[in-house]
Amino acid sequence: MSAIPPIKGQKVLLRGFDTASDADARTMLLSQGYKVVNSLAQADILITGSGNASAAVEAANKSKIVVTPWSEFSSGIQAPAQTSAPTDNEQFLPSVDVRPDSVRILDQVLPRVRTNSTLVPGADQFRHICKDECFLRNARAVALGVRLGMPVALEGETAVSKTTSILWVAHLIGQPVVRLNLNGQSDTGELIGRYVPSTARNTPGRHQHTIDEAVGSYSGLLHTSAEPANWMKLGPQPAGERSTAPGWIFKEGYVPQAMRQGWWVILDEMNLAEPQVLERLNPVIEQPPSLVMSESDGTIFGSSGRVRIAPGFHMFATLNPADYAGRSVLSPAFRDRWLVWHQAASPGESEFAAMLRCLVLGEHPDVSFNGKHYRSASAQPIYPELGNIPGISTTLQRLALFHSSLSQAGGMGGGAATLGRLRRERYVFTRRSLLACLQILGQSRVDAPEVPFSTHLREAIEVAYLDRMREGADRNGAVALLRAAGLGDH
Repeated sequence: MSAIPPIKGQKVLLRGFDTASDADARTMLLSQGYKVVNSLAQADILITGSGNASAAVEAANKSKIVVTPWSEFSSGIQAPAQTSAPTDNEQFLPSVDVRPDSVRILDQVLPRVRTNSTLVPGADQFRHICKDECFLRNARAVALGVRLGMPVALEGETAVSKTTSILWVAHLIGQPVVRLNLNGQSDTGELIGRYVPSTARNTPGRHQHTIDEAVGSYSGLLHTSAEPANWMKLGPQPAGERSTAPGWIFKEGYVPQAMRQGWWVILDEMNLAEPQVLERLNPVIEQPPSLVMSESDGTIFGSSGRVRIAPGFHMFATLNPADYAGRSVLSPAFRDRWLVWHQAASPGESEFAAMLRCLVLGEHPDVSFNGKHYRSASAQPIYPELGNIPGISTTLQRLALFHSSLSQAGGMGGGAATLGRLRRERYVFTRRSLLACLQILGQSRVDAPEVPFSTHLREAIEVAYLDRMREGADRNGAVALLRAAGLGDH
């Protein structure tokens, strides 16, 4: 058969390779823009090595998946792949271009905000960021929503940088942002506001209203009978009781505060909250946004109201898929109001390898988007003490393979779990696990450089991965994946 031309992002399954040739093939494929997967159900192409792969070939033929030997495939990808992307630095665009008055993220340009607010995210929390395609696409969706003035929702698996990408864009442009972590106990009081006891340090101000004021504004509007509504009974007390009864004021939640001040609001883990709580925000995520403070004095936010919405106000949401435990199913009307709804891609082996190289060697991967090629400037590595270890590039690639295999075996990415399938809670291995492994490894090298690197690596893998599993089949399965990745001798 003729050599298959390289198509960036194609999913490749390797079968019939020994450990060493498997690692070499993966390295070449990832460098050429392919994705290496671990099951035939995910593959576009099956590539066979010199070993026995008859069972995989038979299954691939039944599924009408292309099968090709490595010798033929590798000869076809080398020359075309080298010419498919720019080889001259001048032909690459910076993936992120920060200027005094603007920031460009891929093809989206945002103006920078001049503010000294303490709510602007600081740079330190983004030192570990790898500007790979998954992350930059998330950030681009954020920038697109901001540029168009549309609310943005990012949906995806845990640890795919949904919240981080929003905070990172806010950091780049200098935008104040508040992050609200929602859960099953969240109520509208957290979002809109509630009455709280008045204290010496919490006196009514410009954005706070006494309950007496609210009663005066709403008594004729909300209750026309002689008997006041129950919530009004918290209001004026008889003269003899006022000296002992506490006063009450309405304290605005973060949403109306953000509308006044021009902040971004992130509703983190949005679908953990009850749907009826979220529906209170329907007018806030309309175009244009508005809000009637029916919980207090009826103040109206928006173009037709008493309070104008400050420039810069924007709503964001992050959420996991609805099949995650405890998640609510959002109503179609509520989902429809999030005009930019971005599906955040889950990282694979190539993204894990790129992240490790970024942390250890300071290298960001090249990215192609809409026919243009982007490159990020080299970064200061977080773990430079690992960069001089002999064979570190191969070790990082194998660690990425092990992590990716373990993550898929645990059921991440939508596949069936083969590890922990009898457990009520599945094992979770995400970028955080990989970061923890590298943090342990880096600190061990600093604390005891005389100890063999292989010992430190084994200890880091034990703590970050193996110690999470029960003794028996699950742990044995993880050790088998460790050996398959070429790390079994460490």
